[in-house]
Amino acid sequence: MAYYETSTSIGDYTMNETGTKNENKRILCRIEKYVDYHQEFQKLVNSDRILNVLEDLMGGPCILFKDKINLKRPNGGGFRPHQDVQARWDDFVKYTMSIMVSTDLSTPENGCLEVAPGQHKRGLIGKYDRPLEGKDLKGMKFEKIPTEIGDALFFDHFTPHQSKPNKSNKPRSNIYLTYNLLSDGDHRNEYLDRKRRELPPDNERYEGIKFNDSPLHAIKYKVTKKN
Repeated sequence: MAYYETSTSIGDYTMNETGTKNENKRILCRIEKYVDYHQEFQKLVNSDRILNVLEDLMGGPCILFKDKINLKRPNGGGFRPHQDVQARWDDFVKYTMSIMVSTDLSTPENGCLEVAPGQHKRGLIGKYDRPLEGKDLKGMKFEKIPTEIGDALFFDHFTPHQSKPNKSNKPRSNIYLTYNLLSDGDHRNEYLDRKRRELPPDNERYEGIKFNDSPLHAIKYKVTKKN
């Protein structure tokens, strides 16, 4: 499930990593459901190094709920302040925890992850299907989390986070793996089925198909004419 965005000019940064103009072009920004098709990613998802930490943090055996790779090409958009639970993940499972694996150097310039420490203790703060805004943000202070290649961050679906656009001339990517307790069941395919209906990947968007833009990702979507 591949998602694209339309790049925009950000200040003086209008060139991509090859030195060509990148403004108003469709650029890959996310891939979901890739684990099913890649043996090495399957090993990563089920590795003891990840599962043992998750079991300690969550209090029991865990199973994969969601997998995505976020890619920020030069001029790629950021994400508005939000909690992952606002995407209605709790329709399927009570609680999830994500691990972000940094596959590129992540810096403030290229839009590193920013989190609001301690705010996860408040539970659901905002409303479903919309970013945190207005009174939701009262008392929050987002801190930038630069990472080296291979660094891993764990955070739950109540943790407010955001990121800025990539203002550098080099791409940046991160792997995100989200898990729930095995005792809550395997609901990954149910979630993905709903995601495909409500926000289909680019190659499944045709005239006549209705879907809502993402309220969290500051990007522009596109519908393709069916041949």
